Amino acid sequence: MTEENYRKICEWFNKDKKRLDIFRFVYKILPCFIVGGYSLAILFEVFEGQFERILRVLFVPSITFLLCTVLRKVFNKKRPYEVLNITPIIRKDKKGQSFPSRHMVSAGVIIVSSFYVNGILGIVMLVIGLVIGIIRPIAGVHFIKDVVVGFLMGIVCGILGFYII
Repeated sequence: MTEENYRKICEWFNKDKKRLDIFRFVYKILPCFIVGGYSLAILFEVFEGQFERILRVLFVPSITFLLCTVLRKVFNKKRPYEVLNITPIIRKDKKGQSFPSRHMVSAGVIIVSSFYVNGILGIVMLVIGLVIGIIRPIAGVHFIKDVVVGFLMGIVCGILGFYII
């Protein structure tokens, strides 16, 4: 996204306080739904009582999250508001560690874990995850590549952890 395009998007949100407030609310609440969906997936597996499946649902996302955290420190890519001359819609003080997006890695692996547990839950998590993936670059906290690579990393790790290994 170019500086000019981002400024136009910001201007559109900033023109209407209600629109801006809704965007900020959605930005904050959607990750909570991902956490809630993940909690449901864990509960489904606990009630099923299959120990191996419970461990998978607990460990695959945890290991993926840790891997992402390490990669972010290794790459230490700057965030859009550090590189571009913009004021993000969502103000952050964090410097670097933008790539890959940890929100999207987490969403991707949780989506796969949700499908592993329950197809309907997986579909709901997929829709929420995609919306988060759209919102994060608009908010100015990630570049599109951070979000896309993060989402793909979460999906690939999830497929490996739940269906292949």
